[in-house]
Amino acid sequence: MTKYFLYIIFLFPIVTYSQVVTTDPTFPKANQPLKITVDVTGTSLADFAGDVYIWTWVERGSVDINAPTNVNPATAAQNAAKCIKTASNTYEITLSPTALDFYKPNFTGVSGDLDKIGFLLKEGASFDKKTGDLSITFAQGFALSLTSPTQPLIFLNQGAPLTITANASEAADITIKVNNIVVATQLASTSIDYIHTVTESSGSSTVLIEAFNGSETKSISFVYNIRTSVVNQTRPNGVIDGINYTADPTHVILSLWAPLKSSAYVFGDFTNWQVLSAYQMKKDGEHFWIELSSLVPGEEYAFQYLVDESIRVADPYSDKILDLDDQFIPSATYADLKPFPSAALSTKWYENKLSVLQTNQAPFVWETTDFQKPSKEDLVVYELLVRDFFADGQRNYQNLIDTISYIKRLGANAIELMPVMEFGGNDSWGYNPTFMFAPDKYYGTKNKFKEFIDACHKQGIAVILDIAMNQQDMPNPYLMMDFNYTTFKPNPTNKFFNVEATHPFNVFYDMNHESSYTQTYLDTINQYWLNEFKVDGFRFDLSKGFTQKNNPTDVGAWSAYDASRIALLNRMATQIRVHSPDAILILEHLSDNVEEKILAQNGFLLWGNMSYAFAQSSTGNSDGSDLAWSSHKTRGWDNSNLVAYMESHDEERMMYRNLQFGKASGSYSIKNVNTALERVKAASTFYFSIPGPKMIWQFGELGYDVSIESGGRTSMKPVKWEYYSSANRFALYNHFSEIISLKKMYSVFETNDITFSGGSNLVKQLTLRNSPYTSTPQSAEEMNAQVVVNFEVANRNVPISFPHTGVWYNYFGTSVNVTTTPFNIALAPGQYMLFTDFRIREDIVTGVDDELIDWVQVYPNPVEDVLIIQSELARVSSACIYSISGVKVWEGKVTKGSIDISNLHSGLYILDLKTSTGQYRKKILKL
Repeated sequence: MTKYFLYIIFLFPIVTYSQVVTTDPTFPKANQPLKITVDVTGTSLADFAGDVYIWTWVERGSVDINAPTNVNPATAAQNAAKCIKTASNTYEITLSPTALDFYKPNFTGVSGDLDKIGFLLKEGASFDKKTGDLSITFAQGFALSLTSPTQPLIFLNQGAPLTITANASEAADITIKVNNIVVATQLASTSIDYIHTVTESSGSSTVLIEAFNGSETKSISFVYNIRTSVVNQTRPNGVIDGINYTADPTHVILSLWAPLKSSAYVFGDFTNWQVLSAYQMKKDGEHFWIELSSLVPGEEYAFQYLVDESIRVADPYSDKILDLDDQFIPSATYADLKPFPSAALSTKWYENKLSVLQTNQAPFVWETTDFQKPSKEDLVVYELLVRDFFADGQRNYQNLIDTISYIKRLGANAIELMPVMEFGGNDSWGYNPTFMFAPDKYYGTKNKFKEFIDACHKQGIAVILDIAMNQQDMPNPYLMMDFNYTTFKPNPTNKFFNVEATHPFNVFYDMNHESSYTQTYLDTINQYWLNEFKVDGFRFDLSKGFTQKNNPTDVGAWSAYDASRIALLNRMATQIRVHSPDAILILEHLSDNVEEKILAQNGFLLWGNMSYAFAQSSTGNSDGSDLAWSSHKTRGWDNSNLVAYMESHDEERMMYRNLQFGKASGSYSIKNVNTALERVKAASTFYFSIPGPKMIWQFGELGYDVSIESGGRTSMKPVKWEYYSSANRFALYNHFSEIISLKKMYSVFETNDITFSGGSNLVKQLTLRNSPYTSTPQSAEEMNAQVVVNFEVANRNVPISFPHTGVWYNYFGTSVNVTTTPFNIALAPGQYMLFTDFRIREDIVTGVDDELIDWVQVYPNPVEDVLIIQSELARVSSACIYSISGVKVWEGKVTKGSIDISNLHSGLYILDLKTSTGQYRKKILKL
């Protein structure tokens, strides 16, 4: 359980308030009974009807000592921690006979040195409903506290009364000063009570309370502001919502879009976290703005807005957000991260998000300015989640930069990142976004993210952002500014969000896409990432939710044709193409085929979930195994804008399914790891041969076999980079790489003349006729292709539907002379063949000598980095190295009798040497 000690007396550095938690006695001591009362309004416990328990701890250094009652779920044995509900959202509990006793026996030897306890309230069954972390500091000697006012943010009209009440822990002379003028005195007392009449007409006033017990003085203070009319004034030219930097590094203009609101203040580091009248913002229609000056160039300032005197929000357009989870970000990921200011802490968890401004920032210098996006026909997307791509402490953009070569060698030419915009917590898939303009710091700085994008572009790789625009999560500012904290839902008047989601499978808070406010907001987000970060496109999560047609529970009705949804998505695409005409736009739509066809015609790419069909085929189960829907042509589309996939972050792993549900016959079992890997090779051969853009979910190329449900669907999954060192799994990686290379290299894999056969039978065929079709191709550009896979678990004599007779070359085996069509070929279980009618592998090694003749020596073998080649009788002129399947991976001169192969991956290769006496080949093993 992570602990944040949010002090009961917190908001301003020298002000004491007991807004959420009260104690009896007012000045608690660890060796006395202690009654704690907590108001849970605004937390997930609000309006909760079940039992509520206290979960409490003592912090000793880096170790938390838990109370013996900290058991989850709570039972009758933990009744000592059960709270009493005294009002609709108020609970109390008494730690009796003393607070010290509550921790025994876990905290033995406890004495009066217990100065503070941490706690939260939670539902008995789990931590799903709870308060934020709170604390109580025990009185140590003479102390002073403020009882009234109870609100930390005080706004008064001229002539209004202000009740001021303070308590001392022992008799003292107590005075109250307003703007340094004494207005009340109480001698030799433990309390003072005074009603002050506000005489000021404007500005901010400071109240100081001092208590002197004869030997020491304690003081507390607070500020109140006089309400004044908002100044209406047009914003300066060029000012947009968010942080506007100027040529003057000591100056900034802030602008906040706040529909339906009457007033706004900015406060932060530059006001010592006090809300002051001098920082009230001017109003320009629905926008509030203010100019700040006298800033230190290059210094970071945290800040928030106070809207309508009660709503604390960060800037929705801020590109950096501070929150309490920052403390868990390693310095290797984000060095010198500004700490969350203690003066800004709130007991309301949703108020603990702060914006950061910084003038005089050095602009990022892009090194790649002429990047050309891959064509949609050649697009091979590698989808990844940074969190699960690297081990703990390594989840950052720098490690991703260092891994680009791995993805490039695989053949992918686009990386799709699961959402990286500021999301709740650190451990997340990212589909709970809160601030759409701020890269989440858990993965690194904004400039490091730009560096990653620049590095991808250098390598010819596009970057696609997965982006959640169906929903947003608290504390998104546009939620908070018009939100019902009793029902914890948006108000009906909210300009951006629906009170209830209009469709099934919604998570968090549903956006109203027919609202012009939402449209402007989303258009700005799209423009920002495409231009400021130079990303190449988006994958829009749950795009089927971009609708106001109300089908909250009927999945079928929601998925049916929706003309209004088409119009909304086309509108957004039109706006994007104004500034980024070649942006890659992918929809996770999964809806009515007619609707998807129309969207495809407008240039969208659409996800096509073929996970179940490929998994059924791979596991040897015929039911639901038809693969034809993987093609745009089968769907009746006019263009190849379908991104069909075998795996995605939302689906179970194919390798896991093979090992759990694979069939067997005799000694052949798909549940055998190596057999299961071969089945993935078979499936990938068929998959990548189908024309159209493709997608790989991270580690699918290594046969990742941990279930999506392991530890919970969205939980962190074990990182299995060691699979890359496994020969059979590395062979799968190489197989993916080869098939992807073929797909991108030859036009036949872009043809629109596609025929599937096999249906739900487990022997699958794919016929690709080039355009224009010829049965006598004279080049690879004219060739045709035929793919066949036996997904059965037994041998099959397969009648293959070749397009014509003649010689066909099996990329993975020997050629055949087809004398009639169909032509029967025997296939072993899991065997796959990819035929072309033009020979595309002239460099295929058809035989390998086990040993070279005596006068050529090659060592060491196995080899790590440098291969030595020596010959006394022959001159070695050049060499080629091929993968075991015959793909050339290295070619060059033999310099000073050696070859540097440190860049090659571990695995088995074939060395081809040309010498003055002939050509020789030998197998080598690269470690």
